[in-house]
Amino acid sequence: MRTSKKISIIFVISLIVIISIFKSPYYEYKGFIFNTYYDIRIRSFKEGQGLSHKIETVLEDINRTMSVFRSDSELSKLNQTPMYKEFELSTDLAKVLKKSQEINKLSYGYFDPSISPLIDLWGFGKKTPSPILPSEEQISEVLKYSKFSGLIFSDDFQSVIKTDSRMELNLSAIAKGFAVDKIAELLEEEGFNDYIVEIGGEVRTSGYRNRSGTGWYVGIGVPHPDKLSNAIVLELSNMSVATSGDYRNFIEKEGIRYSHTISPVEGKPVQNKLASVSVFAPTCMEADAYATAIMSMGEDKGLQFANDNLLAVILFIHTQKDKFKTVLSSQAKKILGDQYETD
Repeated sequence: MRTSKKISIIFVISLIVIISIFKSPYYEYKGFIFNTYYDIRIRSFKEGQGLSHKIETVLEDINRTMSVFRSDSELSKLNQTPMYKEFELSTDLAKVLKKSQEINKLSYGYFDPSISPLIDLWGFGKKTPSPILPSEEQISEVLKYSKFSGLIFSDDFQSVIKTDSRMELNLSAIAKGFAVDKIAELLEEEGFNDYIVEIGGEVRTSGYRNRSGTGWYVGIGVPHPDKLSNAIVLELSNMSVATSGDYRNFIEKEGIRYSHTISPVEGKPVQNKLASVSVFAPTCMEADAYATAIMSMGEDKGLQFANDNLLAVILFIHTQKDKFKTVLSSQAKKILGDQYETD
């Protein structure tokens, strides 16, 4: 009888192992937020309890904090605050603004979330697009109060004062990256270490996609408005990547195409040969902001900035219509090696 029980126990354990081997060890969560999609995949045999609701809650909280399209968001309330009136910041908004200040200084102002009035002026923001191109006088006037240096933060970064009531912030170039990081933080708190999080093309990876130690597949899209293929496919682990480009979001006025990326220095849509920029960094928030900054700088200054600051960057540079070349920063060559392939 003892032998029979022992055999039965072994059989049950073996059956569980076999089922586990053939069962797909992934859980996927998809949805829509920030006017874009999100896709989260976790490698685990155990589903997180109530995880879908927790993910939605985190994303809705960020939207309620940083959206410029919601009049009741914390950011909108800050934008509506009169000059020299102290505004108390939530933990999340303080964290994003602190990182924004850091990258604004490091990038010599090429990353600047205070250009919201300029974004609106050119028809890319929350307000109705202007039927005609803004004049040089209009641009110069709006540039006067579209400087991040016009914000005065308390020493502990828990409050801020605007030095001009017309100042408005738009965090679209960093908020998605921050949201990706917050979801990654949630997953780790829930005990998951192998995952990939994507929100509107901004990605963070952790661990591996299988037991063999293979990284997660991440595609860098062809910088063309009519193509949905990948120019490069990489295996990434414990790394984030964010992309900024001019090939899908633009307007045409008087026969000229204007990129949605506004130069905080000149107050105009960028006019350079960059088709897109992908930045690799430990956090997606950093990658997101740096991608925008480099896109504003242009190919030569952007590549030099990446090399000077040891940033892993892939630049897609227009050579002629619908043609581009791929350039890697020195750090990108070290990290990515020969694993990338170009069309």
